Amino acid sequence: MLRFWLERVAQMLLVIFCVATLTFILMRVSPGDPARILLTTHNIPASQEAIDALREEMGLTDSLWSQYIRWLGDVFTWQWGTSYMSKEPVAGELLKRLPATLELASAGALVMLLATCLIGLVTAIFSTGLLDRMGRLMALLGASIPSFWLGFLLIYFFSVRLGWLPSMGRGGLAHLLMPAVTLGLGLGAVYARVLRTNMLEMNNQNFVKASRARGLSKGRILIFQVFKHAFLPILSMLGTSFAFMLGGNVIVETIFSWPGVGKYIIEAITARDYPVIQGYVVFTSFLFVAIHLAVEVFYVRLDPRLRAS
Repeated sequence: MLRFWLERVAQMLLVIFCVATLTFILMRVSPGDPARILLTTHNIPASQEAIDALREEMGLTDSLWSQYIRWLGDVFTWQWGTSYMSKEPVAGELLKRLPATLELASAGALVMLLATCLIGLVTAIFSTGLLDRMGRLMALLGASIPSFWLGFLLIYFFSVRLGWLPSMGRGGLAHLLMPAVTLGLGLGAVYARVLRTNMLEMNNQNFVKASRARGLSKGRILIFQVFKHAFLPILSMLGTSFAFMLGGNVIVETIFSWPGVGKYIIEAITARDYPVIQGYVVFTSFLFVAIHLAVEVFYVRLDPRLRAS
């Protein structure tokens, strides 16, 4: 077990190092001068003297190697610099917006999980009827409809036409409902078809034949025996999707004006706020690696074969 943890921590550090290096390179080769952009954003005359002074203050006059070494040191100590726009520490700014993103991601993951289990179970039990064809259609729509289009569609019907739900902002359950559905419904429909396929493929397993021989119904076998085995491959997919949601779904947060990490990074990209962009990428990398590690540990706990190996 110790070896398992050491290997995963080493992999995590390697991933963070590669991501931090790639982010630094991309930020430095991208066109535009952040000092000039920052002065223009604050309506300050962008004279050459002002640009040079601001570049000196931002540390952009140092050699690239010095900037890179300083950046790597900051990455692993969670000192990701100061935002050019707000003059606040980047880590603090991201953590301040994380609860809103965590709330939306958790609600979206719940919608995704419910859609996956309900649609997957129903279409597996009634695998040759109308419900199965409806489930196939929902999976096709979930994979085809872009999230921004679904979000605008929900706003049009439930906010503009019916006036039932608020169209933007963060508040109570009414504010959360449409963003969560936009975030999780499409993925849930797609994963439901994967779950259905896995469940039907297990119908020829020996334990299923033994249960049939004991006289158990098809629905009981699928729900109480096949489901938990078929759900294991879906677990890693759900974990990856939740990591994306927790990293800040830029499109959904922007559409619904949700004050989370995704909306914040859009503002930073527009202003060419280098420290915020770099800190966001590293922050989401930490989240991705941590969630994948948690999913792997949970997977091992659920599957005795992996524990034995």
